[in-house]
Amino acid sequence: DFRRRDVWKFLDGIAAADNELRDEGAARRFVYNLCDIYGEVVEADAAVLLTRVRQLRTYFQGCYPGQKDDSKVQTLKGSCREFEAECVWGYIGWQLPNISHLRLGFYTADIFAPEPTHDRDVLPILELMRKVKPQVVSVALDPEASGPDTHYKVLQAVTAATERYIDDEKVKDLTIWGYRNVWCRFEPHEVSTIIPVSLQTISTLNHQFLSCFESQRDAEFPAYEIQGPFCDMSQRVQVQQYDMIETCLGYEWFHKHPSPLIRATRGLVFLREMSVEDCLKESRALRKQAESV
Repeated sequence: DFRRRDVWKFLDGIAAADNELRDEGAARRFVYNLCDIYGEVVEADAAVLLTRVRQLRTYFQGCYPGQKDDSKVQTLKGSCREFEAECVWGYIGWQLPNISHLRLGFYTADIFAPEPTHDRDVLPILELMRKVKPQVVSVALDPEASGPDTHYKVLQAVTAATERYIDDEKVKDLTIWGYRNVWCRFEPHEVSTIIPVSLQTISTLNHQFLSCFESQRDAEFPAYEIQGPFCDMSQRVQVQQYDMIETCLGYEWFHKHPSPLIRATRGLVFLREMSVEDCLKESRALRKQAESV
Protein backbone atom coordinates (compact mmCIF):
# COMPACT_ATOMS: atom_id res chain seq x y z
CA ASP A 1 0.00 0.00 0.00
CA PHE A 2 1.54 3.34 -1.09
CA ARG A 3 0.07 5.04 1.97
CA ARG A 4 2.36 2.98 4.18
CA ARG A 5 5.33 4.12 2.11
CA ASP A 6 4.37 7.75 2.77
CA VAL A 7 4.57 7.09 6.51
CA TRP A 8 7.84 5.18 6.23
CA LYS A 9 9.45 8.02 4.32
CA PHE A 10 8.21 10.57 6.86
CA LEU A 11 9.61 8.50 9.75
CA ASP A 12 12.90 7.94 7.88
CA GLY A 13 13.18 11.72 7.67
CA ILE A 14 12.62 12.07 11.43
CA ALA A 15 15.26 9.43 12.19
CA ALA A 16 17.79 11.04 9.84
CA ALA A 17 16.94 14.60 10.95
CA ASP A 18 16.30 15.22 7.26
CA ASN A 19 13.43 17.69 6.84
CA GLU A 20 13.41 17.29 3.08
CA LEU A 21 12.86 13.53 3.36
CA ARG A 22 10.20 14.01 6.01
CA ASP A 23 8.43 16.66 3.94
CA GLU A 24 8.51 14.37 0.90
CA GLY A 25 6.52 11.75 2.79
CA ALA A 26 3.96 14.33 3.91
CA ALA A 27 3.77 15.87 0.41
CA ARG A 28 3.18 12.50 -1.24
CA ARG A 29 0.19 11.88 1.00
CA PHE A 30 -1.10 15.43 0.54
CA VAL A 31 -1.00 15.07 -3.25
CA TYR A 32 -2.95 11.82 -3.00
CA ASN A 33 -5.52 13.46 -0.73
CA LEU A 34 -5.98 16.37 -3.15
CA CYS A 35 -6.53 14.01 -6.05
CA ASP A 36 -8.88 11.78 -4.06
CA ILE A 37 -11.02 14.59 -2.60
CA TYR A 38 -11.13 17.00 -5.56
CA GLY A 39 -10.97 14.44 -8.35
CA GLU A 40 -7.76 15.87 -9.76
CA VAL A 41 -5.59 13.90 -12.21
CA VAL A 42 -1.83 14.02 -11.68
CA GLU A 43 0.08 15.19 -14.76
CA ALA A 44 3.78 15.56 -15.44
CA ASP A 45 3.73 19.36 -15.25
CA ALA A 46 1.53 19.35 -12.10
CA ALA A 47 -0.32 22.40 -13.45
CA VAL A 48 -3.72 21.27 -12.15
CA LEU A 49 -2.35 20.56 -8.68
CA LEU A 50 -0.52 23.89 -8.53
CA THR A 51 -3.75 25.67 -9.42
CA ARG A 52 -5.59 23.81 -6.67
CA VAL A 53 -2.86 24.64 -4.12
CA ARG A 54 -3.03 28.34 -5.04
CA GLN A 55 -6.82 28.28 -4.61
CA LEU A 56 -6.49 26.63 -1.21
CA ARG A 57 -3.81 29.12 -0.12
CA THR A 58 -6.09 32.01 -1.05
CA TYR A 59 -9.00 30.34 0.75
CA PHE A 60 -7.05 29.79 4.00
CA GLN A 61 -5.58 33.27 3.99
CA GLY A 62 -9.12 34.65 3.96
CA CYS A 63 -10.38 32.48 6.84
CA TYR A 64 -10.68 33.39 10.51
CA PRO A 65 -10.08 30.96 13.43
CA GLY A 66 -13.06 28.71 13.97
CA GLN A 67 -14.66 29.46 10.61
CA LYS A 68 -16.82 26.66 9.21
CA ASP A 69 -15.18 25.07 6.16
CA ASP A 70 -16.93 23.58 3.17
CA SER A 71 -17.18 19.80 3.15
CA LYS A 72 -14.17 19.17 0.90
CA VAL A 73 -11.84 21.40 2.91
CA GLN A 74 -13.09 19.74 6.09
CA THR A 75 -12.30 16.31 4.61
CA LEU A 76 -8.89 17.54 3.48
CA LYS A 77 -8.07 18.77 7.00
CA GLY A 78 -9.28 15.49 8.46
CA SER A 79 -7.13 13.49 6.06
CA CYS A 80 -4.07 15.46 7.21
CA ARG A 81 -4.87 14.51 10.81
CA GLU A 82 -5.25 10.88 9.70
CA PHE A 83 -1.73 10.93 8.24
CA GLU A 84 -0.40 12.42 11.48
CA ALA A 85 -2.04 9.62 13.49
CA GLU A 86 -0.55 6.98 11.17
CA CYS A 87 2.91 8.48 11.75
CA VAL A 88 2.46 8.33 15.54
CA TRP A 89 1.43 4.67 15.36
CA GLY A 90 4.35 4.10 13.00
CA TYR A 91 6.72 4.94 15.85
CA ILE A 92 5.87 1.55 17.39
CA GLY A 93 5.45 -0.39 14.15
CA TRP A 94 1.69 -0.22 13.59
CA GLN A 95 0.44 0.63 10.12
CA LEU A 96 -2.48 0.35 7.72
CA PRO A 97 -4.71 -1.67 7.56
CA ASN A 98 -4.40 -2.04 11.36
CA ILE A 99 -5.31 1.65 11.75
CA SER A 100 -8.91 2.53 10.95
CA HIS A 101 -10.15 6.03 10.12
CA LEU A 102 -13.93 5.83 10.49
CA ARG A 103 -14.77 9.48 9.69
CA LEU A 104 -17.88 9.40 11.84
CA GLY A 105 -20.64 11.71 10.70
CA PHE A 106 -21.04 13.77 13.88
CA TYR A 107 -17.59 15.28 13.26
CA THR A 108 -18.70 18.51 11.64
CA ALA A 109 -17.49 22.10 11.52
CA ASP A 110 -20.58 23.25 13.42
CA ILE A 111 -20.14 24.91 16.80
CA PHE A 112 -22.52 22.34 18.29
CA ALA A 113 -21.88 18.91 16.79
CA PRO A 114 -24.98 16.77 16.15
CA GLU A 115 -25.76 13.81 18.37
CA PRO A 116 -24.48 10.41 17.16
CA THR A 117 -26.95 8.24 15.25
CA HIS A 118 -26.97 4.46 14.89
CA ASP A 119 -26.56 4.07 11.13
CA ARG A 120 -24.14 6.98 10.67
CA ASP A 121 -21.93 6.66 13.77
CA VAL A 122 -22.59 3.54 15.84
CA LEU A 123 -22.73 1.01 12.98
CA PRO A 124 -19.17 1.70 11.65
CA ILE A 125 -17.74 1.17 15.16
CA LEU A 126 -19.79 -2.01 15.58
CA GLU A 127 -18.57 -3.39 12.24
CA LEU A 128 -14.96 -2.64 13.21
CA MET A 129 -15.40 -4.42 16.55
CA ARG A 130 -16.83 -7.46 14.79
CA LYS A 131 -13.80 -7.50 12.51
CA VAL A 132 -11.12 -6.93 15.17
CA LYS A 133 -12.77 -8.82 18.07
CA PRO A 134 -11.10 -6.66 20.75
CA GLN A 135 -10.41 -7.72 24.31
CA VAL A 136 -9.81 -4.11 25.45
CA VAL A 137 -11.54 -0.90 24.31
CA SER A 138 -10.21 2.50 25.39
CA VAL A 139 -12.34 5.64 25.36
CA ALA A 140 -12.20 9.17 26.80
CA LEU A 141 -14.53 9.56 29.80
CA ASP A 142 -14.98 13.30 29.34
CA PRO A 143 -18.33 14.83 30.33
CA GLU A 144 -20.02 17.12 27.83
CA ALA A 145 -18.67 20.70 27.88
CA SER A 146 -15.45 19.65 29.66
CA GLY A 147 -13.46 20.10 26.44
CA PRO A 148 -14.05 19.26 22.78
CA ASP A 149 -17.67 18.16 22.50
CA THR A 150 -16.62 15.33 20.21
CA HIS A 151 -15.04 13.44 23.17
CA TYR A 152 -18.46 13.11 24.78
CA LYS A 153 -20.09 12.17 21.46
CA VAL A 154 -17.45 9.47 20.85
CA LEU A 155 -18.15 8.04 24.30
CA GLN A 156 -21.87 7.75 23.52
CA ALA A 157 -21.22 6.14 20.12
CA VAL A 158 -18.61 3.70 21.44
CA THR A 159 -20.73 2.57 24.38
CA ALA A 160 -23.75 2.05 22.12
CA ALA A 161 -21.64 -0.04 19.72
CA THR A 162 -20.08 -1.99 22.59
CA GLU A 163 -23.45 -2.80 24.11
CA ARG A 164 -24.71 -4.10 20.75
CA TYR A 165 -21.46 -6.02 20.15
CA ILE A 166 -21.50 -7.98 23.42
CA ASP A 167 -25.19 -8.79 22.94
CA ASP A 168 -24.79 -10.00 19.36
CA GLU A 169 -21.47 -11.83 19.76
CA LYS A 170 -22.08 -13.11 23.33
CA VAL A 171 -18.75 -11.68 24.51
CA LYS A 172 -18.03 -12.14 28.21
CA ASP A 173 -14.47 -10.84 28.75
CA LEU A 174 -14.36 -7.37 27.18
CA THR A 175 -12.61 -4.71 29.30
CA ILE A 176 -12.99 -0.94 29.00
CA TRP A 177 -10.17 1.50 29.75
CA GLY A 178 -11.50 4.98 30.47
CA TYR A 179 -8.97 7.80 30.34
CA ARG A 180 -8.86 11.55 30.89
CA ASN A 181 -6.04 14.02 30.43
CA VAL A 182 -5.96 17.60 29.23
CA TRP A 183 -9.59 18.71 29.32
CA CYS A 184 -10.92 16.74 32.27
CA ARG A 185 -9.04 14.79 34.93
CA PHE A 186 -9.64 11.95 37.34
CA GLU A 187 -9.24 12.32 41.06
CA PRO A 188 -7.13 9.50 42.57
CA HIS A 189 -10.16 7.85 44.19
CA GLU A 190 -11.88 7.54 40.80
CA VAL A 191 -9.26 5.31 39.15
CA SER A 192 -8.36 1.64 39.31
CA THR A 193 -5.00 1.71 37.54
CA ILE A 194 -2.03 4.07 37.92
CA ILE A 195 0.76 3.78 35.36
CA PRO A 196 4.26 5.13 36.18
CA VAL A 197 5.84 7.47 33.63
CA SER A 198 9.59 8.07 33.53
CA LEU A 199 11.45 11.02 32.06
CA GLN A 200 12.45 8.73 29.20
CA THR A 201 8.79 8.01 28.43
CA ILE A 202 7.86 11.69 28.68
CA SER A 203 10.68 12.56 26.29
CA THR A 204 9.57 9.90 23.80
CA LEU A 205 5.92 11.01 23.90
CA ASN A 206 6.87 14.67 23.44
CA HIS A 207 9.12 13.77 20.50
CA GLN A 208 6.30 11.76 18.92
CA PHE A 209 3.83 14.59 19.34
CA LEU A 210 6.05 17.41 18.10
CA SER A 211 7.39 15.38 15.18
CA CYS A 212 4.09 13.95 13.94
CA PHE A 213 1.20 16.17 15.04
CA GLU A 214 2.31 19.20 13.08
CA SER A 215 -1.19 20.65 13.02
CA GLN A 216 -1.30 20.60 16.84
CA ARG A 217 2.04 22.20 17.71
CA ASP A 218 0.33 25.57 18.04
CA ALA A 219 -3.22 24.68 19.01
CA GLU A 220 -5.88 26.98 17.57
CA PHE A 221 -7.82 26.69 20.82
CA PRO A 222 -5.24 25.70 23.48
CA ALA A 223 -5.95 24.61 27.03
CA TYR A 224 -6.49 27.55 29.36
CA GLU A 225 -3.59 26.53 31.60
CA ILE A 226 -0.83 26.64 29.01
CA GLN A 227 -0.09 28.40 25.74
CA GLY A 228 1.72 25.74 23.78
CA PRO A 229 1.46 22.23 22.36
CA PHE A 230 -0.83 19.74 24.06
CA CYS A 231 2.11 17.45 24.87
CA ASP A 232 3.32 20.14 27.30
CA MET A 233 -0.10 20.14 28.93
CA SER A 234 -0.18 16.34 29.06
CA GLN A 235 3.23 16.32 30.73
CA ARG A 236 2.04 18.86 33.29
CA VAL A 237 -1.00 16.75 34.14
CA GLN A 238 1.08 13.60 34.56
CA VAL A 239 3.53 15.40 36.87
CA GLN A 240 0.70 16.90 38.93
CA GLN A 241 -0.84 13.45 39.33
CA TYR A 242 2.54 12.13 40.47
CA ASP A 243 2.77 14.94 43.03
CA MET A 244 -0.62 13.94 44.49
CA ILE A 245 0.37 10.30 44.95
CA GLU A 246 3.84 11.20 46.23
CA THR A 247 2.18 13.36 48.88
CA CYS A 248 0.10 10.36 49.96
CA LEU A 249 2.85 7.72 49.90
CA GLY A 250 5.82 9.89 50.76
CA TYR A 251 8.95 10.85 48.86
CA GLU A 252 10.94 7.84 50.06
CA TRP A 253 8.35 5.31 48.85
CA PHE A 254 9.27 6.20 45.28
CA HIS A 255 12.97 6.92 45.58
CA LYS A 256 13.85 3.96 47.79
CA HIS A 257 11.62 1.49 45.94
CA PRO A 258 13.31 -1.78 44.88
CA SER A 259 12.01 -1.39 41.29
CA PRO A 260 14.06 0.90 38.99
CA LEU A 261 10.85 1.67 37.10
CA ILE A 262 9.25 3.15 40.23
CA ARG A 263 12.44 5.01 41.20
CA ALA A 264 12.49 6.56 37.72
CA THR A 265 8.87 7.70 37.96
CA ARG A 266 8.30 11.43 37.51
CA GLY A 267 4.71 11.33 36.24
CA LEU A 268 1.61 9.15 36.51
CA VAL A 269 -1.20 8.22 34.14
CA PHE A 270 -4.61 7.55 35.70
CA LEU A 271 -6.95 4.98 34.15
CA ARG A 272 -10.29 3.55 35.16
CA GLU A 273 -10.63 -0.10 34.18
CA MET A 274 -14.26 -1.11 33.88
CA SER A 275 -16.52 -3.90 32.83
CA VAL A 276 -18.89 -3.16 29.98
CA GLU A 277 -21.75 -2.86 32.47
CA ASP A 278 -19.83 -0.27 34.50
CA CYS A 279 -18.94 1.67 31.36
CA LEU A 280 -22.57 1.74 30.26
CA LYS A 281 -23.59 3.06 33.68
CA GLU A 282 -20.93 5.78 33.48
CA SER A 283 -21.93 6.75 29.94
CA ARG A 284 -25.63 6.90 30.84
CA ALA A 285 -24.90 8.98 33.93
CA LEU A 286 -22.91 11.49 31.87
CA ARG A 287 -25.68 11.57 29.26
CA LYS A 288 -28.33 12.15 31.92
CA GLN A 289 -26.23 14.92 33.42
CA ALA A 290 -25.86 16.57 30.02
CA GLU A 291 -29.57 16.34 29.22
CA SER A 292 -30.56 17.87 32.58
CA VAL A 293 -28.42 20.99 32.07
